[in-house]
Amino acid sequence: MMSFLRSVFPAALMVLALSVKAETPPGGPLVWASPSETNIAHVGDISTSFTFKARNVSQHDVTITELVASCGCTTAQMPANPWMLKPGESGQFGALVDLRGKTGTLYKGIEVVSKDAPAKLMLTVDIRPGTNTMSLEEQNRVWGQRLAATDHQAVFKTTCVHCHLVPTFGKHGADLYQAACGICHEAEHRATMVPDLHRLKSPIDVNYWHDWAAHGKAGTLMPGFSVDDGGPLEDAQIDSLVEFLTKEFPRPKKAGDTSNDTKPKQ
Repeated sequence: MMSFLRSVFPAALMVLALSVKAETPPGGPLVWASPSETNIAHVGDISTSFTFKARNVSQHDVTITELVASCGCTTAQMPANPWMLKPGESGQFGALVDLRGKTGTLYKGIEVVSKDAPAKLMLTVDIRPGTNTMSLEEQNRVWGQRLAATDHQAVFKTTCVHCHLVPTFGKHGADLYQAACGICHEAEHRATMVPDLHRLKSPIDVNYWHDWAAHGKAGTLMPGFSVDDGGPLEDAQIDSLVEFLTKEFPRPKKAGDTSNDTKPKQ
């Protein structure tokens, strides 16, 4: 009996090992279309963007937990957090490099943090001679807009925190609106894609202001201000902001909404 077990178990382990090895592709479970990308830009360009595409060629789910850029002038945004690719599934993410004041050739890196398929991706930017007529203020404004288009929570990170995060601390109601919202919506040079809240007329439901203030909208410049979304505001601050917005910018309710409660549903 003992001799039988000794002969069977090693054989079984060998079959299992070969099976696992066969399911794991030689290059790893993720195949990147191009792990190294190069862009050509001109002196004075505000930014340059990259797209990295990957495909899960294994028979198991692959989860990416974080994308870590080599420096603060490079931003990478996952399509989901965590980002999971099922067997055979493809996906992509975008990266943005800040080129303000830079010349020559830039080399940047992005570390793909994953227990299943870690990787290092490279970005190269070749900045060619050129001209730019924008002032530094205009460059900063355009950079902020492009950064927010890549990551709408970007205003609460890096140097943006001085204008969009710190001023909101301890404020409520009207004061909070001026610090958190007015900086964009009431700005003298308000960006064309930032709506004028005084001119909004379409009907809304009771949760309209809360959803926008707390969670923002991905793919736009509007960030989520709730702590749970990576913003600076606690629930009490969000509630005070919603109360102010409801009174300051009254809107007709959608048909069928009979609620008289201005507080959002939990």
